[in-house]
Amino acid sequence: MTIAILSTGDEIIHGDTLNTNAHYIAHALCSEGLPLGLQVACSDKENEIIDSLNFLTEHHDILILIGGLGPTKDDITRFALAKFTKEPLIQHADALDHIEKKASIAKISLNQGNLQQCLFPANARLFPNPYGTAMGCSYSWKGKVFILLPGPPRECLPMFNQDVLPLLLQTSRHSNKQILRWRIFGLAESEIAQILEEALEGLDCQTGYRLETPYLEFKVRCKKELVEKITSIIDPILAPHIISSLETKASDQLRSLIVKNNEPITIIDDVTGGLLQSLLVRPENYHLLNFHNLNRTKLYFHCSGLENYWSQQAPQGTTKLIIHYSNQMQEGRETHQIPYRSAMVVHYAAEWLSFRLFHLINQLH
Repeated sequence: MTIAILSTGDEIIHGDTLNTNAHYIAHALCSEGLPLGLQVACSDKENEIIDSLNFLTEHHDILILIGGLGPTKDDITRFALAKFTKEPLIQHADALDHIEKKASIAKISLNQGNLQQCLFPANARLFPNPYGTAMGCSYSWKGKVFILLPGPPRECLPMFNQDVLPLLLQTSRHSNKQILRWRIFGLAESEIAQILEEALEGLDCQTGYRLETPYLEFKVRCKKELVEKITSIIDPILAPHIISSLETKASDQLRSLIVKNNEPITIIDDVTGGLLQSLLVRPENYHLLNFHNLNRTKLYFHCSGLENYWSQQAPQGTTKLIIHYSNQMQEGRETHQIPYRSAMVVHYAAEWLSFRLFHLINQLH
């Protein structure tokens, strides 16, 4: 079983829109160990969609089609699929009911474009869309499975997560291998890859890396019976380089802690040029965060450093971070050296400061 992704839309072909849907879906499929084959993008022209379907169905069992499910004349994915399969489209009552409810809420009248969004193959399984009018579907035909998703990411990705991915995991001939992941902080792949590969030498597993500066995700795909052994090998190697959970970054954890404690905090950031503030401030916590010396709060942190970077020195060696802290009962200072390899040191510093502030807040709260 292999899966292909077909993204449709002139805006993607012309480079007007970044294809975030395909990027996200491909990563999710590979992370779950599902076998991804080709990714193809084509315009909104019917013949190009049909040509792409002809090509992809020769080599793949499941096709995920993204885009072209809207109400306009250039939304023709469903019609191209019907022409390719020579199967008629019918109006689905669930889709009509969904669109009528959306129209009623928006106080608009249905038009022919809206009604075309109710058309799907007779045996299609529809996917709900709480964020728009275009429902998606799964459709089986001659041993192939076609999955249709709307184009806007705010509609496409929730539908993929809630309906499509569970369906693929449940119905596909899913690999019996598991994916193990670690989120490493502050190391380049070149610094750690050889150590990890040598540690796993001789074991039946596949490794992979994904950079998300300043983090590096390390993945191991292996059979269930090897999970414990591989974990026991990798955990001690990576433990010194892990500052957050797999699901969240240090800045995410700090935001959650600020909301949980519900106590005002002052953070004077003379390090990241405002990046730390942009990572931390959200509607649910902005009233708790103070980034200036006016109205100084009980919990107070003054972060300074990165002088090498701000004085435009060439990247090399390390650079210093300093955190002064107080809570009216005690005060102190921490000094840390972090690698200075490139301009991305600012992102490194923001996550490292988030990590240390998280622990200092727990200590001082």
